[in-house]
Amino acid sequence: MPPMANATVEKMEVDEPKNAEVKPAPEVVKDPTTVALETLKEHCALLDKGETHLISRVIQVLGKTRKMLNNEVLHRTISQQPSANPHFAENLNKHVPFNAPPAPAQLIPVPMETNQSKPSKSPRKSLKPTNSSPESDNYLQLLVLMYLVDKKNYKESIDVASSIIKSVEQHDRRSLDPIAAKAFFYLCLVHERLDSFKSLQNYLNAKLRSATLRRFPESQAVLIYSLLRCYLINRQYHSAAGLVSKVSFPEGANNNDLARYMYYQGRIKALQLDYTEASGYFLQAQRKAPQEGAIGFKQTVQKWIIVINLLQGEIPDRHVFRQPIFRKCLAPYLELTHAVRLGDIAKFNSVLQQFSNNFESDDTLTLIVRLRQNVIKTAIKQISVAYSRIYIKDIAKKLLMDNEIETEYIVAKAIADGAIDAVITCDTKDGVRYMQSSETADVYRTTEPQTHFDSRIKYCLELHNQAVKALRYPPKNKVEVESIEQQREREQQELEFAKELAEEDEDDF
Repeated sequence: MPPMANATVEKMEVDEPKNAEVKPAPEVVKDPTTVALETLKEHCALLDKGETHLISRVIQVLGKTRKMLNNEVLHRTISQQPSANPHFAENLNKHVPFNAPPAPAQLIPVPMETNQSKPSKSPRKSLKPTNSSPESDNYLQLLVLMYLVDKKNYKESIDVASSIIKSVEQHDRRSLDPIAAKAFFYLCLVHERLDSFKSLQNYLNAKLRSATLRRFPESQAVLIYSLLRCYLINRQYHSAAGLVSKVSFPEGANNNDLARYMYYQGRIKALQLDYTEASGYFLQAQRKAPQEGAIGFKQTVQKWIIVINLLQGEIPDRHVFRQPIFRKCLAPYLELTHAVRLGDIAKFNSVLQQFSNNFESDDTLTLIVRLRQNVIKTAIKQISVAYSRIYIKDIAKKLLMDNEIETEYIVAKAIADGAIDAVITCDTKDGVRYMQSSETADVYRTTEPQTHFDSRIKYCLELHNQAVKALRYPPKNKVEVESIEQQREREQQELEFAKELAEEDEDDF
């Protein structure tokens, strides 16, 4: 009997059919238009719920959504969206004209003639499509606005942006605040490209008042830095400083808006000769900027940081100029840094003459002209270190200055500021005047290291306070507290489940 059983088992194993190889199903590649339509449909469904966190989530992915937009996607999405306004789709589709391709001709079956009576109507009532919410309607308008801005159709962009702002004011909902903020941003952008930004000052001031009263934080943040940019473009620095002193920037603003506000505040402080505060604002703007992207913003901020460091008497590190995104745009500032570091007046003048157009376009020419005094001070420092005694006329030759009296005033100013430790004297009453340098003293015996250390501690504390304020916590959801009996039952089930898993593991082993 045992051999027979073994033979039967072997026969069953031989006759067992081999499993056919299962080929993976080919992936279905969807049409980009279909994907875009489904995405926009999901976004509109989320917006119809009217919840703030869902709306902010849809606004955060606007960059990816913007790449999907075209005439067909927008036209079909707007046409399929039910709205309370019967003319909504018609008015919005004017900005995105699209002619649908003709459908292929199909044979229509002819019904056979019969004596049957007409079919009776179904007793079930037909469901009427529900109207969309103001959030989804304004979101579609915002998509059309972004599409028009990309196509450089600025006149229609202004109309659509104004329509969004009017709609938000009519409904007066806080959930519409992120969409209104984007509309304000693109409205200012279009007017700036049309060189009509100055005409928006009164309009932006009025909208800022209404946004503050309604407590729309995102609109308030966009309007504040847009007004600051408008003032700085029109050279109204006193008005910009007054706005900063009277307006409090909303704490809940996102990092992009905060980075722009810090940048404009740094520019105002730099023009007010407060270089320490300006340097802190620029560094914060650079840290708040996105890690990936925003290359133009980072380049602009870095230019201001270099100029401020030079005005403070500090030389920027060389590795800053070697970074790939800064190598080309910071080439004029590298030459400027070399001139300031060497204290070469002739090279400074040649750099200023050669790259004056670049500095003027960057709005840094006003500060760079102030660097001339720093170059002269650096040159006087090097002269005082190299010579223990030198005549004023020789200093004038080294500084490329014709007037000895003016040179003596400059040296006296450097001595008064503490840049050098020297005295101006002469051997006789009517003799030739010269500069007598004193012996170099130990810097660590002075209060200068303590001052630098104190400024760094203040900056670190301010950075820590802003980091704490920037922390965001998820909304508090109401969680049902389980009773003691439910907790015991849950723990008992977990123990039984763990024992079953242990037994299965022993069997497998």
